[in-house]
Amino acid sequence: MRFPDSTGLLLTIIDGSIREEKMMVHCIDNYHYPFQDFVEKARSSHFIPVDTEDCEQVPRMYVIAGHKDKLSDVEQTWRTKIQDAFEQYLVSERILRKIAKKVNEADRYCLESMSWLYLSELMTPDAINYPQMTKVSHKEQEELEVLVFYWSSKPNETLKAEVQQSLTFWLDNERLILKGYQCLTRSFILRNMVGRKVLATFPDQYGSWGALLEGGLFLPLSDNFEDDLSKLKSEHVGQWTAGEVEEILLNPIYAFGYYFNNIDLISEWIYVFLYVLATTDDNDLATIDLGHLYRRYCKYLGKYVSPFILIKPRIIEVNLFVSVLKRKLNEIREYLKGEEEPGVSKNILLMMRNRHAFLPTVNKFIRENSGLSIRNKTCSVIFDHFYWETSLRQLKEVSQAFEKGKKLEQLVQYFFEMIPGLKVVDARSKRGRAEVDLYCCNISYDSWLWRLGASIIVECKNRRNKVQVSDIRNLAPTMEAKGIHGAVIISTAGFTSVAIEEIRHQLAGGKLIVPISLSELERIGAKDGAYHLLKTKLEEFDRMLDRDDKQFYF
Repeated sequence: MRFPDSTGLLLTIIDGSIREEKMMVHCIDNYHYPFQDFVEKARSSHFIPVDTEDCEQVPRMYVIAGHKDKLSDVEQTWRTKIQDAFEQYLVSERILRKIAKKVNEADRYCLESMSWLYLSELMTPDAINYPQMTKVSHKEQEELEVLVFYWSSKPNETLKAEVQQSLTFWLDNERLILKGYQCLTRSFILRNMVGRKVLATFPDQYGSWGALLEGGLFLPLSDNFEDDLSKLKSEHVGQWTAGEVEEILLNPIYAFGYYFNNIDLISEWIYVFLYVLATTDDNDLATIDLGHLYRRYCKYLGKYVSPFILIKPRIIEVNLFVSVLKRKLNEIREYLKGEEEPGVSKNILLMMRNRHAFLPTVNKFIRENSGLSIRNKTCSVIFDHFYWETSLRQLKEVSQAFEKGKKLEQLVQYFFEMIPGLKVVDARSKRGRAEVDLYCCNISYDSWLWRLGASIIVECKNRRNKVQVSDIRNLAPTMEAKGIHGAVIISTAGFTSVAIEEIRHQLAGGKLIVPISLSELERIGAKDGAYHLLKTKLEEFDRMLDRDDKQFYF
């Protein structure tokens, strides 16, 4: 029996501990960790409180939340999988090796990968535990249910009270919301606000105050602000906005007759869909019947994300609608190359900081419905030791500044082409008010790389002197104007201590500028390659933020 499609479901692993009247809960879910790193997080000591003395550990809970109709299928399939695993174990212990293999092969957080992780902790070489299950209905939303799987060391051991207490604590904090068929958490909805500037505050036409955020979002200043979060609309400012116009142009009702109840949510899925296509090579994209694919995608969203009503009268022809889609794809591509536009395209890039959680689902849909394979886990080039060493040597031997700069840019481009999921989209780009050496877009299945955002600026500094603080300060406005969160500066001479301090200052303010020196590039090899170096740098930034409270004042 196959698992149902995971789209729209909230999948969470929760660890809890109780000390007297205090409770601590740690969790990971498919919105914050949608890729393979959820296995690493689930197995790490991060889930264990620092001080476990006098704490009562609540059994680990595997939580699946969503529409009750879908959850009934999930429950049946999950039970069947557990029963099959026990039956196979009675025949041979090889099932344990199969479980371990399946866990390590998982590349995204879905029902199947979650079930293998559950089985890996339920059945181990040292002990076989007893599966337990409970189901909870949401107090306010009748169609929302929460399915919880855990285990006990004895078949008659009752842990339901502790599980219920920990679950209730988590539910009270996350405030699950069912929009159509998709279950969302409060933290995921509000995470889209991180890094956006507050541009203004004003009341809507009903007198309710809200904040206008960068990218054209209106955040109501109320207790349940995540419920009413929306794009800036005419009801807020008394005139049509760029966001509303784009929503009209992309709304499938006009060409296909699909009237969605939750168009804001559907728009997010459409933006991710367009982002994936915009980052696809032209030759590959030319093989796709865009109108046919878009129609099928809308039907898919109607089945798993939000229901729609079919409206017979059509206002525009499909070919005209497809022309609008192609124009939008081109706009996104141009923005990824540095086009400065403070409107809707900027919102897409800001949104992708956390809506990259939809990427595995969207890529899977495109692959199954078009045959197009999205290359997000492989490098554009494979590390060639001879080429790398030759390029480094030539860089040192060249004396002319222009040639030396060109050699450095070629070396840096090769560096980024070796990182799976980062794609160089433009070089020596002069758009808007600044010239940038390289632009990369992010199509990775890597949560570390997504900390850099959807579009990444790369600057190459070929000088005898170290990078100065002024170089960092000059880069910040360029990032600001283009809505870019992450940048990389590669310097042949290194960085002054004041420049590094400025990078830390910018980090506290939400801009991630990664410094890489030529000496660090020289240490790259087949074992510790480009990705390893970049990830190490990002880990250093993480440690900086953990110890630095200046970020709370920006």
